[in-house]
Amino acid sequence: MSDRTIDPPLTPPPEPVTEPLPPARNPRDPVRVAVVGLFVIALLFTLYFGRDVLLPIMLALILSLLLRPCVRGLYRLGLPEALGAAVVVLLVMSAGLGAIYTLTTPATEWVNRMPRVVHELEFKLGDIREGIDRAREASRQIEQMASDRNGAAREVVVRGPSLAEQVLHQAEAVIANVVILLVLLYFFLARGRQSLEALIGTMRDVDDRVHYAMVAATVQQNIAAYLATITVINIGLGLATALAMWLWGVPNAALWGTLAGLINYVPFIGPAVMTAVLFLVSALTFDGGLHIFGPPLTFVALTMMEGNFLTPMIVGRRLALNPIAVFVSILFWGWMWGIPGALLAVPILAILKILFDAHEPLKPIGALLG
Repeated sequence: MSDRTIDPPLTPPPEPVTEPLPPARNPRDPVRVAVVGLFVIALLFTLYFGRDVLLPIMLALILSLLLRPCVRGLYRLGLPEALGAAVVVLLVMSAGLGAIYTLTTPATEWVNRMPRVVHELEFKLGDIREGIDRAREASRQIEQMASDRNGAAREVVVRGPSLAEQVLHQAEAVIANVVILLVLLYFFLARGRQSLEALIGTMRDVDDRVHYAMVAATVQQNIAAYLATITVINIGLGLATALAMWLWGVPNAALWGTLAGLINYVPFIGPAVMTAVLFLVSALTFDGGLHIFGPPLTFVALTMMEGNFLTPMIVGRRLALNPIAVFVSILFWGWMWGIPGALLAVPILAILKILFDAHEPLKPIGALLG
C-alpha cells in the first residue's frame, strides 16, 4: 500500500451572513403598475406625435398666465375682459412685429455674410480642416477598396425639395402657428376665467370646489409672478449684454443682446450656447486674443452674476426648483417639442410642482422637483 495520504475535499468558503430584506408593507398591485405604465407610454406618444397641436396650446396657456394680470388691471379700470384681452393681444403682436422689424436688418446682414464668414472660419481653422480632409480622403479610399472588391456600387441620388421650397414651407408653418397662438391667447385671456369657474362649479363636493379653486389661484399667482420676474431679469441681461458687446466693438450688439435675453429662458444650456455664439462672432470679427475672448468671458460674468446672485435674490424660494429636475425637464421637452419645448420646460415644471404639491399622493414627486 502507498504511504500517500488522501487530502480531504476542498470546501467552498462560507458565504457572508446577511439579513434578509424586509418585505414591503404595501406591495404594489402588478396590474395597477402595468396600467400606469401603459398610460405613461400612451401619454408620451400623444405628446410627441401631437406636438403640432399641443405646442401652440401650451404656449398660449403659459402666455395667458403671464398676461392675465394685465387683463385684470384693465378690468379694474372699467374695460371688459373681452376688450381688455384684445388690447393685450394687440400690444403683444405689435411688440413682436416691432422687434422683428428692428432685428431684421442685422439678421439679414449676417445671413448675407454667411458665405464670407464660412470662408474666414475655414481660413482661421485651416489646420483642423486639413485633418478633417485627410480623414475624409482615407474614408473615401476605404469605401473605394470595398466597392472594388464587392463589385461596382451604384449611386442613387434622391432629389428632395429645393431650398426655396423648404424656406417657403417653413414660413407658412410659422405664420400658421403664430396665428393659432394669438387666437388661442385671446380666448384664454377673454374666456379662461369663466371656463375654469364653470368647470369647478360642476363638482358636487364643496370641499373639492374650494380646493381646486385655491389650486388654480396658486398656479395663476405663482406662475405669473415667476414668469414676470424672469422676463424682467432676462430683459436686463439682454440690455447688459448689448451694452457690453457695444463697448467691445462687436457688430450688431442689439441682435446679440436680444438673443441673449431670449435664450436665457433655457437655463444652463441657453447661456452655454450663447457663449459659443459670441466666441464665434468674436473670432470672426477680431484678430487679437484679448478681443476674441473678451466678449464671451464678459457674457459669462454677466450670466454668473444673474444666476448666482440676482435671480435667487429676486425670485427667492417661491418656486425653488431642483437643478437636476430643471436640466432633465429641458432635455425631455427639447426632445419632445424642439426649441419651443426647451423654452417652455421650466414653466411646465413649475406648474407640475404646484399641482403635485396640492395632491397628497403626489407630494413626494413635488418634493423631488424642488
